[in-house]
Parts: sequence; C-alpha cells; structure tokens
Amino acid sequence: EDEEDEDVPEELEDIIENLLKGLKDRDTVIRWSCAKGIGRVSKLLPKELADDVVETIFGIFSEAETDSAWHGACLCTAELCRNGSILPPRFVDFFPVISKALTFDVRRGSHSIG
Repeated sequence: EDEEDEDVPEELEDIIENLLKGLKDRDTVIRWSCAKGIGRVSKLLPKELADDVVETIFGIFSEAETDSAWHGACLCTAELCRNGSILPPRFVDFFPVISKALTFDVRRGSHSIG
C-alpha cells in the first residue's frame, strides 16, 4: 500500500482534493466539471486509491451537506458509473446511497429542492 502511495504524486492528491471540494460549489458548471475531472483522473489511479475517492464521494451524501453538494455527488457518481470506476464490491454501498439521493428533499420557503 505504501508503494502505491509513492507512485501517486502529491500534486495529484491536491488536484483530487480540489476537485472533491468543487463538487460542493454553488455553480452547476463547476460541479459538473469537477465530476468529469474526478471521473477522468480516477480512471488512471491505482484501484485502491480510486476506491478511496469513491468512498469519499459516497460520504458527501449526508444530511449535513447542502443540495449543491448532493447534486455534485450525484453527477460524480454518474460519471464514475459511466467509466466503470465503481467496482462491483462497492455496489452494496452504492444502491442505498443512490436511493437516498433519489428521495433527497430540502424545504425552501414555499418550494423544495431535491
């Protein structure tokens, strides 16, 4: 495991961290771009590190997060599914998260977001 960490440059870890932060941005274009970026980068990562990224994204689906964060996590999850980065052992974790996302709702004044 330590060998694989050495293979991934620190700069790349910083880029992934910034992309993960961008999934929570208020601007949809930024969330979408970050989701695409994470999808592309994760395809090139060692499987264990890519799985860590997937786990971090699944962690965004929390009641404490904003609707923008949920949307960014949904965009990113869709991108990771599209490119095959969510591995079959993760499907057990994946389906409850998506079910939660489909029923996500935040009341704002006279309307709701979700």
